[in-house]
Amino acid sequence: MKKIAYLIVFASLVSVACAKVDDSQAGFTVQELGLTDHEFVLDALAGHLTFSVYSNQTCTIEVPQEDQGWLRADIQKVFGDDMVIIDYTDNEGFPRMSKVVVHGMQYDMRDTIVFKQQGLTQPTFHFPEGGVVLPGSTAGSKQAAFDLNVDFEDIDIDVRYEGGEGDWVTDISYTGGRFMVSYAANPSSTELRMGQVVLSYVNGWGDTVSSTLNVTQQTSQNKLGLEKTFAEVRALGVADTNVKITDNIIITGLVVSDKASRNVGENPKTTFTSIDYTQGDRTVYLESTDGQYGFELLMSTVDDNIFERYDRAQINLNGATLFKGVSPERYRISGIPSTRVVTRVAGTASSIPSKVKYFNALTDKDMYTFVSLKDCEFPVRKGSLTPVHEGYTIGDNISMLSKYPRLVRDKNGSSFYLYTNTTCPYRRTGAKLPYGSGTLSGVVVFEYMQSYVYGDGSDEETHGRIGTYQIRHQSYADIAFSDENSFSKILTEYRYVKNKGAASDGYIYWYPTYGSNGKFTHTSKDLNPEGCDVPTTWNFLGPSGTARGVEPFRNHVGNTRQVGLGIILEDNTDYMATSEQLNVDGKGQDGQTNGWRNVFWWNDSTNQPYYWKVEFSTSGISGSQLSCQISVQSGRALLNCSPIYWKCEYSTDGSTWTKAASYQVPDFPVYATYRDWQLPAFKQINIPLPTSLFGKSKVYLRFGPENNIANTLEFAGGRVNGGGVNSGSAMDYFAVRYN
Repeated sequence: MKKIAYLIVFASLVSVACAKVDDSQAGFTVQELGLTDHEFVLDALAGHLTFSVYSNQTCTIEVPQEDQGWLRADIQKVFGDDMVIIDYTDNEGFPRMSKVVVHGMQYDMRDTIVFKQQGLTQPTFHFPEGGVVLPGSTAGSKQAAFDLNVDFEDIDIDVRYEGGEGDWVTDISYTGGRFMVSYAANPSSTELRMGQVVLSYVNGWGDTVSSTLNVTQQTSQNKLGLEKTFAEVRALGVADTNVKITDNIIITGLVVSDKASRNVGENPKTTFTSIDYTQGDRTVYLESTDGQYGFELLMSTVDDNIFERYDRAQINLNGATLFKGVSPERYRISGIPSTRVVTRVAGTASSIPSKVKYFNALTDKDMYTFVSLKDCEFPVRKGSLTPVHEGYTIGDNISMLSKYPRLVRDKNGSSFYLYTNTTCPYRRTGAKLPYGSGTLSGVVVFEYMQSYVYGDGSDEETHGRIGTYQIRHQSYADIAFSDENSFSKILTEYRYVKNKGAASDGYIYWYPTYGSNGKFTHTSKDLNPEGCDVPTTWNFLGPSGTARGVEPFRNHVGNTRQVGLGIILEDNTDYMATSEQLNVDGKGQDGQTNGWRNVFWWNDSTNQPYYWKVEFSTSGISGSQLSCQISVQSGRALLNCSPIYWKCEYSTDGSTWTKAASYQVPDFPVYATYRDWQLPAFKQINIPLPTSLFGKSKVYLRFGPENNIANTLEFAGGRVNGGGVNSGSAMDYFAVRYN
């Protein structure tokens, strides 16, 4: 028998349920009774399992008499430490549970094991239509659709009334398969009455589950309200103004959001270091039944979001607030309690009108509707949906980054962003993103992203605006790209540091990781061959999160699934897939040499910038679109850090340059001084290039600061130092594509 020596119980050996000290003998002894587990979940089909008892006395295994028909122990007594086998039969009915007592006879000690068995039949009691409308002119009874396979006598009934006015629901009954609501007449000729019938049931595992029927009673004139179309409700809006709705306006729409994705709506920052995660859980996207318009609904509480994807819902807007945004035109209705849901009927994906179009065909009418965008791709071929430093997210129980915009490009050359919230459970599962093209589906939204574009003041045209429209996926299946198909081809691509070395001209060059077209350098010679490696980026594919993280982003340290970075090499091997350098602290880092960094960006003596410079050939190439993609990040946000304002220029002779685009590069945050313009990730950017660059033996691109303005703890409050570690700026992806 395992010894537990004098007066010391080693809880690490077993989960000790109870221990009793007997001081009747000299020297004292400890009476032990412990179990390795206290709960088991069993399959619905017959089987057996084993558990251990640790004791220094004789123990009985006591199965309740009423459960002995389906649960049996192979022995009824154990002497000291022993193993017990439990056999259980098929369960064709509802889930069931038994509590088996292990009884230490000598010292009257007890411990309990709970056995929960799944059932081949699940208890059902729900209202498929979610609500019922009662006449108001006279008292009466009305039947509500009700699915039930449990005894109605086992259900508790609670009637709740909006506003506290009660007792007008006079009876709830279920006879002959008919669920009936009896009610008194409504004395008011103007006011509706609303309430909820909440049914609760304790299932076989002792858990309470519930189902709610919303009850709306018409006025004494049998009027329900003013049924209005989405267009008529939109017409009530006043630009940039909150309008209180005081009439019983009824709208009917289709729910196109999925709250399980936790990618519905924005979770706004309330301070530099805190986020309101409830707002996304309260948000619903409701589309008109013809698919023409959509509303963003903000329910009163998280519990009021009772909707499932594809529901057909009828909602009373009385008491809610309508906000009309402009540029783009969009409508939010907030402050809706679940009692205002008149009816709710489950639907399927086929219930949603099909809207398939190119991105450049979107209009403001598409806002908050579900759209499938044709011929899209992820042009940055590495990382997960959210390639971010998890130390600034709920993966480390930190609230500094609430979402990430991943770059999308389509066949027509349009580029836009796909939003993914840091709460989304499938954002970083280890799956490699598809790098071909296909259809991207989701809800059209407009949200600001200040860490991508930050203005000098409150001008929202430049303050966080990253385009007119963005897309929010509602499931991973909404990303229907195929590696087997692609509308674009790659001329040259750099995904990690491959080959590099000093050339006779005194510069350091790097070479493509896909193909062999061209080379890449920095125009400062003040570095050594190791001087441009980025120590770490955050493109690890797999689950990430520290011991402090919020589930399901918790305790994912290391590359345990050997998933790599999503970089499939030309020989079809998976780059760094098995590396132990990945995600070593649970924060999603790459390891080393997966990007390029330089600290020299401004020549103080000439007052001119330094550049990243790429050369490649387009000889023999033609097409309808030409573009480049970059993924960039500045150094740590210390005083007078890195340049903010950058430009991309092109040339065919290496001396005459034309600007293709301007862009901002965000600072990487320092935790204690976090600001909204900082980004704990790399920013992905698409830059269109002119088709006149096709057919050239040499094409040059360069990327450098437009000026030497840098951030302090105020945006654009300082100037870049001539060089040094605090002015570093990095790139971890570069590619040129054409159609």
